[in-house]
Amino acid sequence: MNNINKSLTLTGRSGKGSCSAPPGNDMDDTHPCQLYIWDGTEKTLMARGKVFEAATVLHGMELSEDEVKVSVEEVLMPFGLVPMPTDEVYTVAQAFQCFLSWPRDLVVTDPPVQTLKPTNILHFKVYMFLIFKLKLYSILTEIASI
Repeated sequence: MNNINKSLTLTGRSGKGSCSAPPGNDMDDTHPCQLYIWDGTEKTLMARGKVFEAATVLHGMELSEDEVKVSVEEVLMPFGLVPMPTDEVYTVAQAFQCFLSWPRDLVVTDPPVQTLKPTNILHFKVYMFLIFKLKLYSILTEIASI
């Protein structure tokens, strides 16, 4: 019988570039985000996606405190290299609709979207009415001076 000597190097990184949702409910605590990399001394926006704040495990591997689980939903720099590549994902284009880890300090969560409340709508309508009145007054004053 032939003995094959296999060596396994544990890197702490998953080789599974999986793009399917894992079991569990870490999918609930998501926020839109912007994904950056360091480009020399500046941060460069590479993609937009979602950050999964509650996730502590990605592809069966525990995330470190300075990593977060993200999914890429919009690719801005397709040939840019992801900061934490896997066996299957090296570029931002390959990361599209996949889950991967990203350095926490390079993930910027988007501010929550402000919705118009009824009071804001009323204020907007009053504002527009006043603008209309001022323009009408300006036109009538101009006509009267002719």
